[in-house]
Amino acid sequence: MTNNKQVKIILITGYLGAGKTTILNRILSNSEGIHAAVIVNDIGEINVDAGLIRDGGYAREGDVIPLTNGCLCCTLSNDLSLQLGDLADTGNFDYIIIEASGICEPIPITFTISAFCNQSKRSSKHAHLELDNIVAVVDCARMYDEFNGGKSLLSADLDDDDIENLLIQQIEFCSTLVLNKIDLVTSEQLKELKALVRGLQRDAVIVEAENGVIPMSELINTQRFDFDKAFKSAVWMDAMEHPEEHDDPEVLEYEISTFVYRRRQPFDVNAFNAFVRTWTRSIVRVKGTIWIQQDPDMSYVFEQAGKQVQMYENGLFSAAFPEKEQEQLLREQPELLKDWDPVCGDHMIRLCFIGRHMDRKAIEEGLDACLTEWNK
Repeated sequence: MTNNKQVKIILITGYLGAGKTTILNRILSNSEGIHAAVIVNDIGEINVDAGLIRDGGYAREGDVIPLTNGCLCCTLSNDLSLQLGDLADTGNFDYIIIEASGICEPIPITFTISAFCNQSKRSSKHAHLELDNIVAVVDCARMYDEFNGGKSLLSADLDDDDIENLLIQQIEFCSTLVLNKIDLVTSEQLKELKALVRGLQRDAVIVEAENGVIPMSELINTQRFDFDKAFKSAVWMDAMEHPEEHDDPEVLEYEISTFVYRRRQPFDVNAFNAFVRTWTRSIVRVKGTIWIQQDPDMSYVFEQAGKQVQMYENGLFSAAFPEKEQEQLLREQPELLKDWDPVCGDHMIRLCFIGRHMDRKAIEEGLDACLTEWNK
């Protein structure tokens, strides 16, 4: 093996039963001379997917590495890094394919992989790794039912709100989005699902598939993945980066729309929490930063998907610091001046709403009723 050998990585995500293993086996059975190793993550003691890959005859025993009894995005992150390095350094593989568990969050896994890849490129003694593509696989029939028919697509021992949130994260953070099993939905349902996906994910390449049949050019040697680009490809993130482009609601097909709510007054957190509990299922996704009267110096991230709601600290507003420190912050981060108000500084509420058949006027009136005066 040469020390500077380049080994590329594909991460495959998607909910349980979406077709990840089928797509992985199609990559392994390619006729284009790609030699790939596989890392498969399953939460249980028995890694079912690893067995299916071996049983399919597409990979040799030593080429499939099962990681069990944990999740790649948390407890197994160190194991993942070790396996990536060991596999790459054998010199036997062009690609490493990672099939994440169906209930793994994509961003923490990707952070682990990206950090290890960056570290490998600084070494002259080991193979250099590069994350080439994140492929999110979506089961069209399940996704259509979940977001449009209101039917449950969850196993009995999982909380539906957590899974809905997970599905949205997988759609938001990828570079290639596979709409699999299109033969199980009507053409109209497929169009509706694609509109919903674009309401959440702005940039990923969308590929339609039956039984996981996808051109290899959509999976390998794509050079599609860039961490910053993938992070900002979520529509809510784009709205936070370019709020002026979302001042008027963007209505997509099937009444899927987005808008940004911006105000220079804080919420009364109790009134805001009470209003959030009244939201309808027309609101698919909300994320952004809020300012609350009860803790006015702290910026909070607010996130909602389905009925799951989270609010957590995001750091102090720059305007909360003493004047000399403010001046230094503004010199070091001049981009803060873009949203700087002479009275409020960078204190602001900014929330991106994504939904279907949303009543923007009613939502904004309800939010405005939660605002309170701020006495600096």
